Amino acid sequence: MPFEQLREKIDRVDSRILELIEERVEIAKKIGVVKRKKGLPIVDQEREQKILSDVTGKTKLDKQFIKKIFREIMEYCRDNE
Repeated sequence: MPFEQLREKIDRVDSRILELIEERVEIAKKIGVVKRKKGLPIVDQEREQKILSDVTGKTKLDKQFIKKIFREIMEYCRDNE
């Protein structure tokens, strides 16, 4: 495949990644509203550990790299609820 086509593919993948992160942030905001209404704590360490365990079990990529990415995403979601 020519170099430019490969770059175009990367651009499309990057756009999809951004769309999915934006979707996750919006869902997290809704969860934050529900948690506040019910008086639940915003941070659920058990849930976050489960997410990290689940995602690292579903990839061939470096587990620490994936954990780092997901921790950043979860922190961003919490900060923007």
